[in-house]
Amino acid sequence: MAGSRLETVGSVFSRTRDLMRAGVLKEKPLWYDIYKAFPPLKEPVFRRPRLRYGKAKADIQDIFYREDQIRAKFFSTYGSGHKAIDLFNPNFKSTCQRSM
Repeated sequence: MAGSRLETVGSVFSRTRDLMRAGVLKEKPLWYDIYKAFPPLKEPVFRRPRLRYGKAKADIQDIFYREDQIRAKFFSTYGSGHKAIDLFNPNFKSTCQRSM
């Protein structure tokens, strides 16, 4: 079954039973005899979720954090801060140091 997409066809029990018949599984799983003796009332079968089309019911709200307001104020005051740091000048203050 490697490479096939048949893992969604049938139940786990029927696929296991078929693998044992084909000789792929040498030993029974621990749950096999119990499942065979007491099968569920409704057979669990894989069903693909239905695709939903159309407009979403609720609009997604924008998330604003306190840090976003601080960051926006910083960039409006000091710019993007692409100024190089002058290591030879002992009194040089970087953009972050000026903001504090």
